[in-house]
Amino acid sequence: MIGAFVALREEREIFAGGLIATAAAIKAFPVIAIIYLLYRRYWTAIASLVVALVFLLLLLPASFRGFERAWRDLEKWSAGMLKYSEVSVAQRPMRSYTWKNQSLVGVSNRLLRHVDADAASAPHQPVYVNFADLKFPVVNTIVIAFALVLGTIFVAVLPQRGMRTAESDAIEFALLLLLILMITPLSFGYFFCWLMLPFAVVTQRVLLGKGSAIVWWSLPALALLALGLIFPRGAQLYGNTFFATLLLFIGLATDLLDFKRTGQPIAA
Repeated sequence: MIGAFVALREEREIFAGGLIATAAAIKAFPVIAIIYLLYRRYWTAIASLVVALVFLLLLLPASFRGFERAWRDLEKWSAGMLKYSEVSVAQRPMRSYTWKNQSLVGVSNRLLRHVDADAASAPHQPVYVNFADLKFPVVNTIVIAFALVLGTIFVAVLPQRGMRTAESDAIEFALLLLLILMITPLSFGYFFCWLMLPFAVVTQRVLLGKGSAIVWWSLPALALLALGLIFPRGAQLYGNTFFATLLLFIGLATDLLDFKRTGQPIAA
């Protein structure tokens, strides 16, 4: 994904689309970035992404499995990935709403529904951390509304094309990664290696003497993540990683909004 962002900065949209497609072929959720490409009107990157996905998910497997089997595999995989019910998300029936899932969907269902937050295939004592016992459709409504709010904030703080700089793009791309991490239905611990870019951006802002405000959002985020080291399961039961990501998102969004309002480069 970072390679794709560099390619977009260098106006190499074909390369960018191919890199995002590769990420999506490896782990489906990066395909969400296509919405960003649509908003920014990266038409060439979108076309490249679609063509590369068709090649990676259908044509390449068909070359050694046959077209019919490759198509059947793709249909089965797609059906599994789009599955969403009261008990499971995609192909993770035993992990969908457990402490391991730090997405908006996982945390909301854990805290707002009476679901086992430590479900596993082996016999165990159920763990519940919900503050409410809402119906599944109600939780879905809350999830959709919250996701729309996050998306609206993201769009609202984006500078116009003519105002963009290298540093504003760094914040923009960091925000995109944070948004994807939160709104993808499944977001397990290793997904959050993506936090390296947002933290790198925050560090750069601080070193440039421009990050005084964002520090107040970043320090609580770091504290929440640190709780996961002390209480690995307990902290994640209550969504510490998700809320840390949310704090980083708010802090960086505020920073980018300040740049948009002043219309001045955010760094000399």
